[in-house]
Amino acid sequence: MRWKLIALPLIALTISSCSLFVRPPVEVEIQTVEIPIEIAQPPLPRAIDMKEPKWYVVSDRRIPNRCVQDEETKETPINEDGTCGLGREHPDWPEDYTYLDRFLEDIVEESGALVFTAMSIADYELMSYNLQEIRRYVQQMNEVIIYYRKNTILNNSDDINNLEEKE
Repeated sequence: MRWKLIALPLIALTISSCSLFVRPPVEVEIQTVEIPIEIAQPPLPRAIDMKEPKWYVVSDRRIPNRCVQDEETKETPINEDGTCGLGREHPDWPEDYTYLDRFLEDIVEESGALVFTAMSIADYELMSYNLQEIRRYVQQMNEVIIYYRKNTILNNSDDINNLEEKE
């Protein structure tokens, strides 16, 4: 019988899982909190540094070699035979000196040799089209980068304002 007196409370305690000694459960409150993710921002692409090409327009047209004007009267004296009274602006130029002659002399003086590269008008238009395509591509890529930077920079409103000013 003693055995029953000991076993009965032990069974009751086991079945109740010690619920007599446990406090009532605390109500849990669930909150959703947004945590900003730090995304590494790539640097903006370096600006394209275009160099201005030097274009020559060369023809076989004669270069006008004007007569020198008188400083005081601002008149150009001409002799009876039709020559300039005070001489020409460029006395070293021959009478039939053309733009082609001048161009050839300038190139030889500047480069030391005479070499031509040529381009047809159609090829020039193609080069111009290709350059516009590069320009369009760069502008669109810049817009994409600025879009992503605006959407990923949350706290630095100064950075966003600076980006908008650069556009």
